[in-house]
Amino acid sequence: MEMNEIFNEENIFSKNNYKLLISIVKRGFETEVLEASKSVGTNGAILMQAKGVSKTQKTFFGLNIDPENTVIMILVKEELVVPTMKAIYSAVDFTSAARGMVFAVPVSLVAGMEKDFEVVQD
Repeated sequence: MEMNEIFNEENIFSKNNYKLLISIVKRGFETEVLEASKSVGTNGAILMQAKGVSKTQKTFFGLNIDPENTVIMILVKEELVVPTMKAIYSAVDFTSAARGMVFAVPVSLVAGMEKDFEVVQD
């Protein structure tokens, strides 16, 4: 399939609402986020290793110690946003050892999610 065929209007879906859930947890707590999101029917995620920056720097013998985190991004249909966020936050809330947080950002267009759409043949 050629690039201009991939990005025509038929392949870019804007009629179904999606949100991008972004969860940030201490490194080592990724499995809890993935299992929580899977428990409410979402699947697939992107994990990225990250370093946090904050006002309070921890030091060890004069060296700054940056907290190591994992950023987990999950593209979720609108109807699964709140249940998924609740499941994730109950598993890795900010007061737990995971020091987790989760938030959602709107997504205006999605390409490559054809498996989520029912194909109607004439």
